[in-house]
Amino acid sequence: MTDLREAVQEDRGILKKIQLFIPGFSGYRKKEDLRIADSLLRNQVADNFKTSVLIPIEMVREYAANSLELDLMNDIAGVLAKAKTLESSIRHAEQGYSGISAAVRIREEELDKLYEYDLSLFEAVNALALQAKEARGLAEAGDFGAVKTVLFAVKRDIMEFSAAFDRRMETIAGIEVA
Repeated sequence: MTDLREAVQEDRGILKKIQLFIPGFSGYRKKEDLRIADSLLRNQVADNFKTSVLIPIEMVREYAANSLELDLMNDIAGVLAKAKTLESSIRHAEQGYSGISAAVRIREEELDKLYEYDLSLFEAVNALALQAKEARGLAEAGDFGAVKTVLFAVKRDIMEFSAAFDRRMETIAGIEVA
């Protein structure tokens, strides 16, 4: 995967390049570029989550509905609700704003750590994707008892992932986020 921090730096226009030479503004410009890179990265993670976790679980729901596995539908709905909430949280997460007169300053090193932390989310999404794929395969085969077991694990792992993600700013910057 391409490091988006470098891509954002290379894509600076003339105005942004000039800002790098203005005393007191260059640090802001560098931090802003890191926030942009992190936002792009989180959107990629969210897109990957949607494609590899949400869509397979929605397919499980379709197989269960077609097989009239009505008892399983509530379990699937619960997993989908948690998954959609997590996808939205990733996509719209706190960016670590540290504007020129911010109340809480986030340093460049902390923004860099935030990017690395968000990059590590790909591994967690890939683990969830394997579980979602397994659930889809089991549903396709009609083994809905096994689907329920896998969905329980998916829901648990989504909740753990979500809790860790919610603590990311506090973990990286050592601050408390409201």
